[in-house]
Amino acid sequence: MQPIQYMTSLLTFYLKGEIRQEQNFVNLKKPNTILSLIPLGAKKDSIPVSQLSSVESNFKLHLGSLLLGAIIAIAGLCLISGSFIIALILMLIGANKAITAFETILTIKTTAGDVKNISFLIFEKAKAELAETQIRQIISNRLDDTNNRVQTDRIVDAINNK
Repeated sequence: MQPIQYMTSLLTFYLKGEIRQEQNFVNLKKPNTILSLIPLGAKKDSIPVSQLSSVESNFKLHLGSLLLGAIIAIAGLCLISGSFIIALILMLIGANKAITAFETILTIKTTAGDVKNISFLIFEKAKAELAETQIRQIISNRLDDTNNRVQTDRIVDAINNK
């Protein structure tokens, strides 16, 4: 699996989340922030490949966030003649809120029943699909490796073909 880096927010575009496979683990890393602006460490999860059960992606629109973002951006536009800096900040926050209302969520389920959700911005939808495909391939490879009938058939074929 090739490492996949993705943006977690437009305002903190320089902070990247990451999905990677290292040996027998799928590692997830998501930066933590204060007020969605100030970086403060990262949350890291490590899932054993043998515990991966399924993976799925889902596209969502949060209508409340979209409307709130639009209202904040419009308020910023209305304040542009009074205080340019405050208007600019409000427009940035409103635009960020409106754009992040569209998201793709990658859900990884484990055999223990744990669910890990990874949120991707609308611009990163292709990366979410790539991660889903790669994790599905990891699950498929693990199932092939542990399928005794397939392994026995391979051994019999090797013996018969000498």
